Amino acid sequence: MQQISFAIGQLLEWTFTILPALGWFPPIAFSLVIGLGLAYWLVLQGRYNRKAKQDGTIA
Repeated sequence: MQQISFAIGQLLEWTFTILPALGWFPPIAFSLVIGLGLAYWLVLQGRYNRKAKQDGTIA
């Protein structure tokens, strides 16, 4: 079990050494993905609300 834990720790440590080389790309990429997902969700929610209002099933 200890070998597995150390292997996972070494993998994570190696992965995190890449982050400084990427600079601001990861935070910008995550922000864009979250923003686009939010916009998509809001568009779908607007459609669902309009349909529910037409059907008379909105709470």
